[in-house]
Amino acid sequence: MNLEAILAELAAQPLWLGALALFAAALIEYVFPPFPGDAICLFGAFLVGHGGWSLPVVFAAVLAGNVAGFAADYGLGVWMRRRVARRGAAGHLPSPRWRTILGLEERFRTRAAATLLLNRFLPGIRAFLFVGAGFFGYPFARTLLWGTLSALAWNALIFAAGVAVGLNWDELSTWLTRYTTVVWILLGLLAVALLVRWRLRRRAGGGG
Repeated sequence: MNLEAILAELAAQPLWLGALALFAAALIEYVFPPFPGDAICLFGAFLVGHGGWSLPVVFAAVLAGNVAGFAADYGLGVWMRRRVARRGAAGHLPSPRWRTILGLEERFRTRAAATLLLNRFLPGIRAFLFVGAGFFGYPFARTLLWGTLSALAWNALIFAAGVAVGLNWDELSTWLTRYTTVVWILLGLLAVALLVRWRLRRRAGGGG
């Protein structure tokens, strides 16, 4: 079965069923980061232009899935912090790794708004940002605000591209793949730079 036949079959399905599938895909992306949520979102946008699906319904389904997903991540972060607190109250000292993580709280809070606002443009790590927001006690109302604004901006970009490109699925898919690759390269370079900075500071501290 070729792509045209698959799209025609999907477009023939009830709109509520397609919207439910997109909602689930957008939610799962935050719960299981390797899941290709952006590709599913892109496919929904493509079907708006190709199969005549309702743009408001599809867009709302994807956005609702995003919000439900990152809210679940936030809840996981809150649960993890409470677990650490209970162990501390019972007299268990945190491991060196946990002490390092706990030491990042002030730095996370300082940059939380900008980080959460950009989360949708950071593939692969966006879910962990919301877990961190819950873990470090960043207000849920602000998390909801920045996360929703980020999802609105990113989804609008994908839907605009999907509707504009229309039938050219290959071009649209290539665009998303290239963007994801560039972002991963930039994140890798940033990680290397932070590692080098950390090692230099550690060496300087030891020498002092």
